[in-house]
Amino acid sequence: MASIQKSVDIAVGAAAVWDAVRDVGQLHTRIAPGLVSDVVMEADGQARVVTFANGMVLREPILGIDDDLMRLAWTAQSDQWTHHNASLVVTDLGAGHSRTTWTADVLPHEAGETIATIIDYGLGAMKAHLEG
Repeated sequence: MASIQKSVDIAVGAAAVWDAVRDVGQLHTRIAPGLVSDVVMEADGQARVVTFANGMVLREPILGIDDDLMRLAWTAQSDQWTHHNASLVVTDLGAGHSRTTWTADVLPHEAGETIATIIDYGLGAMKAHLEG
């Protein structure tokens, strides 16, 4: 299994970053416009269907939203991998700064490079949008 963990520091307070992250149905407007073109929440609110700018579509069941830990956990379903789970944690660095850490585990191991690239783009888009 490939395990990936990447972080980005953002010149925005943790509360504001977390408010955007926890709004799981607005990934395309509040976190990564340009990278994500659309998000549709399923009727029960337990999963989102994410459309990326490159046309890739993923169904992402939401596993948990923890306001105390500022942690979002989800899984992504695709025919490109047999297992994928991820989490995003927002950490308060003080003085109006925060760190966002994205962790993912994926099978097959070879899919790790693709997931790492998605994470790099996602964190970069998040930083640029929230700081912009």
